[in-house]
Amino acid sequence: MVNLRGRAAIVTYFIALPCIRCAAPDGYVIDNSTNIGYKLFYEAQTWPVARDKCEDDGAKLAVPKSMDEFLFMRKIVRKMHYSSIVGSSYKILVWLGINNLDDYRVWKNIDGENIEDTGFAFWSTGNGEGYSDAPEEPHCAGLDAVSWLRDFWCHLAEPYLCQKDFKK
Repeated sequence: MVNLRGRAAIVTYFIALPCIRCAAPDGYVIDNSTNIGYKLFYEAQTWPVARDKCEDDGAKLAVPKSMDEFLFMRKIVRKMHYSSIVGSSYKILVWLGINNLDDYRVWKNIDGENIEDTGFAFWSTGNGEGYSDAPEEPHCAGLDAVSWLRDFWCHLAEPYLCQKDFKK
């Protein structure tokens, strides 16, 4: 019989090794360089529901505002246990707090900032081009384990990454 609690602790430990505070509150993995904590939720949700669930947790959908923040988030996603994802047929990406729902020509983060102005707006090839306001277009963004930002359809359920500020 496998002790899942022990396995989760080991996985958490190895994710946390070199640059992350090991005693992360509420399951958040903290980037010591920014004191921002990130928590990956495996129960897939649509983008709007994921946004709301992060807020219910006192956090927000993760928003990379620098290359270092993005690489830290991608490191978490690379360590993700894909078979633990519940409720997603695709398991392609993890939702971030970026969308172009208000204006398909402008990708904004959930802080209301144009991501072109924040320090991180790197898209995978063919992504982030925002073709129209049509609902059948991808209007929300996430990240996968190997590429830059990816646009995706907001109504599809995916796992999501929340962030919380742990500055003292």
